[in-house]
Amino acid sequence: MHTDNSKVVESYKKQPNFMLNLCQAAQVLGYKDYRKIESFIESGHLRAYTLPHAKRKKVKYHEVMNLAKKNTVT
Repeated sequence: MHTDNSKVVESYKKQPNFMLNLCQAAQVLGYKDYRKIESFIESGHLRAYTLPHAKRKKVKYHEVMNLAKKNTVT
């Protein structure tokens, strides 16, 4: 069964823009390891956030999906 990935990627805008840890962001983008997300942050493709009550970096869901959308082949 073939799915149209562009429609799947577009539907993310209907979801809340919650914060993901780097492992979650890696899973969303299909990577097995969070280090690829760190490289996106270091290269400026993603912005990292640190919440006052947490030490670990977070990224916004919509920003992760925007990155996916930029790299989706239609």
